[in-house]
Amino acid sequence: MNAEAVPARVEWKSHWTLVLSGMAGMSFYTVLTYSLGTFIEPLEREFGWSRAEISAGLTIFAVISMLGGPLIGAAIDRLGTRRIAIGGLLLASIAFAAFGTANGSLTQWYGLFVIYGLAALAFKSIVWSAAISSAFTTSRSLALAVVLSGTAIGQSLAPLTANWLITDFGWRVAYVALGLGWGGLALILVCLFFVDTREIGKRPDGNPLSRHAVPGLTLAEASRDSRIIRIGLANLAMATVGSGVSIHLVPIIADAGIDRVGAVQMAASAGIAGFVGKLLVGWLLDRHQGNLIPWFSIAVAALAYFLLLGTLDSVAALALGAMALGFASGAGLQVTTYLVTRYAGLRNFGAIFGTISSMMMAGTALGPVIAGQVFDSSGSYALLLMTAIPVALACSFMFVGLGAYPEFTPTQPSSGSKPAPA
Repeated sequence: MNAEAVPARVEWKSHWTLVLSGMAGMSFYTVLTYSLGTFIEPLEREFGWSRAEISAGLTIFAVISMLGGPLIGAAIDRLGTRRIAIGGLLLASIAFAAFGTANGSLTQWYGLFVIYGLAALAFKSIVWSAAISSAFTTSRSLALAVVLSGTAIGQSLAPLTANWLITDFGWRVAYVALGLGWGGLALILVCLFFVDTREIGKRPDGNPLSRHAVPGLTLAEASRDSRIIRIGLANLAMATVGSGVSIHLVPIIADAGIDRVGAVQMAASAGIAGFVGKLLVGWLLDRHQGNLIPWFSIAVAALAYFLLLGTLDSVAALALGAMALGFASGAGLQVTTYLVTRYAGLRNFGAIFGTISSMMMAGTALGPVIAGQVFDSSGSYALLLMTAIPVALACSFMFVGLGAYPEFTPTQPSSGSKPAPA
């Protein structure tokens, strides 16, 4: 931290509404993912679809996000985030509600995911992270943690809200209410409060800011940086196993002998743990650099997968497993986003993180389908969970030994950088 750093209290005083609106937008982005598990059984009963067929819709969504990640990242670097976020939320809210029109045709079902996936490109995590990183320096990690905790809010409230709506009003009304209600609220907050400091041209201390004054790596330089490559590969593997387990978490818990209501409540507890994980890791990363925090944040997922196997034959162990999964999911995204801002800088953060985000979405595209196929072929999720344990441990060690954060200069974004003191 240099002597000219803006105090954290000044950053928060100037931009707390930016954080609030970004958190709301991020929460809606996760609703589709974390509510799908509660829709699986009603859709199975009404249309006779298999779990793999239902989950394949999310794979389409993930593929679109994967292919569009670098493009939306480049657009953010050039255009800023506000207009992109507002347009995306408006279209996605309507598209989400349209899932309630499903008529039993898988072609239509997958077409709805295509429409929603294209709209959702404009308000994925990179949009909120880019705006927050432009406004915060001293307290960047904690600010990112609060914004990204929107995923934990979605993970916690989406299953409960969807289950309540499905039980009392049916799954069609549930889709409409979630889309127009949750999405509409996020849109209002973003319209009122979401502003990228690169668009208004100044930081909290009043100093001018231009894109050319923002230091960091180019996309080509980042593609050759071993630290960025390791972060990207780790996220690809983590997303593959993690999305498979997360999307099927309610059925996984239910198959262990827990009733549907209890399974939904346990799945919701994962969101609470994810919220805690983001804030705790965010607070720690602003104060400490080292291997332990990133390593632990990822490794705890291995414990989650073991507990969800049900080998301990304990309701408490299953609940702890769900919470550990939520903690790892929340903390993992927080760690990745923050480390990219530090190791790659902000000059081309949108394009660089967009590429890593695409790798994450590639894993997300594969994970739910693999999980569904494992269950459809074996009648159990055991093989999925046993495979996920060593994968999580291997990924955690890829965050070890990344080294000190580099210091970038605006005039020499890469060659002029030098390691900062640890």
